[in-house]
Amino acid sequence: MKKSTVNRVTIALDDQLLHQLDEKMAETQSVNRSEFVRELLRDYLVNSAWSKSDTEMLGTITVLYNHHQRELCAKLTKVQHDAAVKILASTHVHLSHELCAEMIMALGVPQSLHDLHCQIRRVRGVLHAALSMGSSGNEME
Repeated sequence: MKKSTVNRVTIALDDQLLHQLDEKMAETQSVNRSEFVRELLRDYLVNSAWSKSDTEMLGTITVLYNHHQRELCAKLTKVQHDAAVKILASTHVHLSHELCAEMIMALGVPQSLHDLHCQIRRVRGVLHAALSMGSSGNEME
């Protein structure tokens, strides 16, 4: 990653907006306003990139399922192997005797990540699946 310089920027906020900013800072235990605003801007940029279909993104799919469901693990593995994304990691944990959770981290364009998420949700025995998006980091270098 390239070493960057820090530039000072001044913004004008009305009292109510500044008060809301400080409240959110306190909720998130941010160290200072500058870092808080930087995080907001980074989140905005990542969300904007997510909406562009040609930008490679990092997706995490969290899956909750009953592992007693016949052939479920094999079906989940096949869906991942057939996906148009690069599977980076998959972590399986036992929540109870019946329930398991799996975290699948994948790299791909947003539509392909969304398609994988939808395919996983449709597998019989999957109780819940949630897709979380993030930057691949390429546009932040």
